[in-house]
Amino acid sequence: MRASGYSYLLGHAAILAALLLVLLAVGWFATAWLWCLTAYLAGLVIWHTRHLLALHAWLADPSGEPPSAWRLGGSGGIWGQSFEQLFRQRKRQHKKYRQLRRALEEYRNVTESFPEPIITMDDQSVVVWFNPASTQALGLRKPDDSGQPLGNILRNPDFVEWLEQGGSRPLDIDSPRDDNIKLNVRLFELSRRRRLLLFRDVTELRNVETVRRDFVANVSHELRTPLTVLIGYLESLTEDSSPELQLVIRRMHEQTRLMRNLIDDLIEISRLQGQLIRGRETSVDISALLAQLREQADSLNDKQHQIEFSNTAEVNLKGAENDLESAFSNLITNAIRYTPEGGRIQINWSLSEQGAVFSVSDNGIGIPHQDIPRLTERFYRVAKDRARVSGGSGLGLSIVKHVLNAHDAHLEIDSELGAGSVFRCVFPADRLIPVNIPRQPDNPPPQQSGKQSAPQRRSA
Repeated sequence: MRASGYSYLLGHAAILAALLLVLLAVGWFATAWLWCLTAYLAGLVIWHTRHLLALHAWLADPSGEPPSAWRLGGSGGIWGQSFEQLFRQRKRQHKKYRQLRRALEEYRNVTESFPEPIITMDDQSVVVWFNPASTQALGLRKPDDSGQPLGNILRNPDFVEWLEQGGSRPLDIDSPRDDNIKLNVRLFELSRRRRLLLFRDVTELRNVETVRRDFVANVSHELRTPLTVLIGYLESLTEDSSPELQLVIRRMHEQTRLMRNLIDDLIEISRLQGQLIRGRETSVDISALLAQLREQADSLNDKQHQIEFSNTAEVNLKGAENDLESAFSNLITNAIRYTPEGGRIQINWSLSEQGAVFSVSDNGIGIPHQDIPRLTERFYRVAKDRARVSGGSGLGLSIVKHVLNAHDAHLEIDSELGAGSVFRCVFPADRLIPVNIPRQPDNPPPQQSGKQSAPQRRSA
């Protein structure tokens, strides 16, 4: 197409040049070549002006047919060719425009008929468009709320804070029209300047979760009392029983201990699901927490493993201390249980590109690769016989997952069967609090009497 265009342009130029030479030759023999040249140039200007006016008229009314050679007295030439090319390009553009318009209409029909609220915003969280379901569920109105910041319309403090932080994870909020309706909202980045909010009604799902949580908590509390009585009687019978009965009582006592651990874990999970850490968050002293975990690990380990603690991050953590202690303790306990005697366990608090990491690594029996994605499920056990011997309930990692979710963190697991495992609790940077370390003056005052030791930083 391009080569044919060039050849057509050269042919047109050759015709004009030949016409000019003919006129100059006639003018030379008639001794009026200057007039012939003037007439040629004037005709050329008139010819181009006529086609320019025709092009201008067509651009002003593009719905009509383009100017053609025959409509211009059969002398369209290069202009006629140009008009034809412009006309073909415009037809292709109109075809694409109609296709895009149909696609846009279909998209709008789908989104407007979608039963869940959908809102599109710009990069400043200003409402650009919303579907009719947003009016019913969120109270948005057209055209009043279009062009308004969404935070000024939905005045939920948690939602506004979540929106300002970028909405990296889904959020549950109450419907502004009915507090009994629970909505789950997710944020999607459509482009650099367009974002989409998708709301989903999760009222029924949350009610089911509440009923299940309350049921588990109530049953667990009801079982704890008779189990405590049973354990007490078994302990009293152990002293006065014959050697044959003591073996039976010891086995009964072991099973009741496993049942008590299971009930305690169920109560702990119900507590974690039913309570928000907002309002209970403090600056958790990680060094002190590591020291506490070290005492627990030494008591449970009984010098069977080599356990090392390290703290290479000069930061504390914003969170609920009791919940974090429960999660970290579960990871350390699992490492001790599933590492053979003489093995090595390392616990470390360090910084990373994402924030800070609490890691527990061991050289124990490891976990099969296919079981890793399901480890945080309730009651999931890699090997039932192994969990039964170790006394595990299958709820420890589920507790860890709930604690980390409440702290905007996540769990990473790397393991190889027979080579050991690494569990990492990754906390975001916005939850880290720098440790205030006393700074020594450049020129300390002279000591008056005695020796005074320099302040030492407490370490794990």
